[in-house]
Amino acid sequence: MLDRVLSAALAGCLFLVLGTPAFAYYSKDSYEAEVTFTSQVEIAEDAPDYILLPSYINRQLLYLAGPLQAAPRKAAAKNDAKVDVLGKHRDGKTGKLYVRYRYTGTFVLDNGLQDVVKIRLPLNLDEVWERSTDKCFSWGEKYRMAYFWAPLNKGCPLVEGVDYSTADGTIVARRPNTANTAPAYERLSNRNGEMRIVLTFGADEDRNGKSAPDKSNTDYNAGNYRDVRKFLLGQGFAVRAVPADERERECGTTKSLAGSPGFVEEFTRKDGARMVVARLFWGVTNIGEDSVAFFCMAKEAAERGSMFLYAGHSRVGLLDLTYMGEQVGTPIRMNKEQYQIYAFFGCSSYSYYNLSYFAAKATTLDPEGTRNASIITNGITGSFGSMVDFTTKTLKPIFNWSASGTRATWQEIMNSYSGRFLTGVNGDQ
Repeated sequence: MLDRVLSAALAGCLFLVLGTPAFAYYSKDSYEAEVTFTSQVEIAEDAPDYILLPSYINRQLLYLAGPLQAAPRKAAAKNDAKVDVLGKHRDGKTGKLYVRYRYTGTFVLDNGLQDVVKIRLPLNLDEVWERSTDKCFSWGEKYRMAYFWAPLNKGCPLVEGVDYSTADGTIVARRPNTANTAPAYERLSNRNGEMRIVLTFGADEDRNGKSAPDKSNTDYNAGNYRDVRKFLLGQGFAVRAVPADERERECGTTKSLAGSPGFVEEFTRKDGARMVVARLFWGVTNIGEDSVAFFCMAKEAAERGSMFLYAGHSRVGLLDLTYMGEQVGTPIRMNKEQYQIYAFFGCSSYSYYNLSYFAAKATTLDPEGTRNASIITNGITGSFGSMVDFTTKTLKPIFNWSASGTRATWQEIMNSYSGRFLTGVNGDQ
C-alpha cells in the first residue's frame, strides 16, 4: 500500500482534472480536437477511493503517449484532461477488481484521423512492466520507459485483453486550424529597440555536453550547433564568446557554473535602429546541477528575451519554470508584457510546454496568456536530424522581417518545415 501512496504523490500532478479554453492552433499535418474514451485499470482490493485517480488512473495514463505515437497515424494528448471516475467493477471471469473512468481532453491528431483514435493502455500497472520486454518499447534497448511503451511492436509478448486493453477514442469536437495569422513582429523588440533571441542545443549524451561543440565532438546536436552557427554568420551577424562568469552575474544564480559551464556565443546584427542579439548555447540539458548553465539561458529568455528556441530532449517536462528557478537559486519571473515566441523542438513538447507557459504569461487583462506568447511544439517524438531545419526556418522569417519588413505568416512558416512531427504553433491569434 505504501508504494501505491507514493505513486499517488508522484503522478497526482501530471494529469489535472480541469477544463481549459481552446487556443488557436495551426499545423500542416495535424489539428486539435476534443477526444473522449472510457477505460479501466486493475486496482488492489484494499485501495481506498481517494487514491484511485492519482495512484492508478494517472499512472496508467502515463502510458498513453507511447501507442499514440507508435501508430501509423499519430496523435498526442494535451495535459488538460478531465477524468470522471465511474466506479469499481469486478470481472466476472477473472475476479479481478478494476476502476472504470471516462477521459475527456484535447488531442493533436494526424490529419488522417477523422473519427476514432485507438487508445491502448496497460491493465495491471505492476505486471505489465514485468512482462514487457525491450521489444515492447520504441528504442527499448536504450529507453525503457512508459513514454515509449508500444505493445503492438513486433516481438512484444503482451496480449490484448490480458495485459492491455484497446478502446475507441471518439473525436467529438474538431477545432479548425487558423488560416491567416502571423507573429506579432512589431512587438518582438523590447523598449530598448533590441530583439533578443536565445537558441539552446542540448547534448544527446550528457558527457558530450561538457566538451566544446567543435568538430571533435561527435554528439548529434554538436553538429547541429555548428550548422546553426554557420547559418547565423551567413545572415551577417558578428560573434563573440560569452564567458561563464558573465553569465553567472547576469543570471543571479547562487551556484557556480564552473563544473558544467556550457558554451555560449553571442551574435549581433544591426537592422536600422534595431539591434538583433542572438545567444547560442551548447551544453547539458538534463535535471540537476550540471544543467544550471542551461537553466540560466531559459531564465534569460523568459525575463528579457523575444524568442526562445530549444533543440534537445524534452526530458518529460524538464523545462518547468518553477523547477528551473529552484535549480538556479532564484525564481524565474516571466516577462508578461513582452511578446515572445517559444519553440520547443524536443519530443512531445505539445504535452509538456503548452498550457504551463501560457499560464506563466497570463495577466488580468489576458487571462489565457496568449496575447503575448506564441508557442511552437512537436506532438510526437522529434529527431536530431530535423533540428537545424526547424531552427533556421523559424529564425529566417524573423530576420527577414527585421531587415526588410517582409511578413511571413505562421501558416507559411509551419508549412516550410521538412519534418512531420505534428509540429504546430499554439496561440497564433
